[in-house]
Amino acid sequence: MDTRGSGDLLDTIRLHEGERRDHVSTVLLATDGSLPALAATVKAVAEAKQRSANLVILKVIEQIPRTTLERASDSRALQRPEGEDGIEYAKELAALDKVPATVLVKEGPVVGEIIRAAEETGAELIVMGTSSLKGLNRLYLGSVAKSVVSQAPVSVLVVKPTAGEAETVRARVREVIEPSPAKAVAAITRTRQFRVGLYLFTAYIIGYAIFVLFGSYIRDVFQILVFGLNVGLVSGLLIIVVTIALAVGFNAYAVRAEREE
Repeated sequence: MDTRGSGDLLDTIRLHEGERRDHVSTVLLATDGSLPALAATVKAVAEAKQRSANLVILKVIEQIPRTTLERASDSRALQRPEGEDGIEYAKELAALDKVPATVLVKEGPVVGEIIRAAEETGAELIVMGTSSLKGLNRLYLGSVAKSVVSQAPVSVLVVKPTAGEAETVRARVREVIEPSPAKAVAAITRTRQFRVGLYLFTAYIIGYAIFVLFGSYIRDVFQILVFGLNVGLVSGLLIIVVTIALAVGFNAYAVRAEREE
């Protein structure tokens, strides 16, 4: 076991026998959105970036009902920012540092699923957080970290932020996660729905432009009668029908794509 200060965080490193931290291709981050886990996220992204490794973001949903005592301990110790489960924060940090990241969600006992995920993903390093608080809070959170450290078949890096560092992490989360106009626009333009909508809109504009050009410079064509109907009138009605069909079709596609996501 190696304990060292990293300036901002206190890291507890357990190097598995035969493992070397400089040979890491996959880093597994176990996160639950708690402040210790969010602090560990910073370390996990840094480790992955330094070693050009992939980052696997793991969230475990416990199936076994927790006791009232455990839930109370969890809510106080984790100090989880409202609505934060850690996944989005980890994805944002990884994207900022250009670290390839994938998300893995599992259900079951936390310790067992963390170890199983490390085996399934081939991770050489597990990064997780633990509380620096005392009493019942430390009892629950510390037991999870200790169990992973003792049972994991790979190296484990446990990050233990102090109270002051926890506040720094909280501020960083707000900075990264809270939406801004620029982020909102960027998020929209990255979606499949936006790209498909843009293609359809471009097709509509081209068709409408052709209609206007014919109407302005080749008016004689629009005066031709086909089966007793004016070509200009038929073309105008056709554009309206196609526009409605495109709108209805795109709406159905967008709803289906949103459900799939």
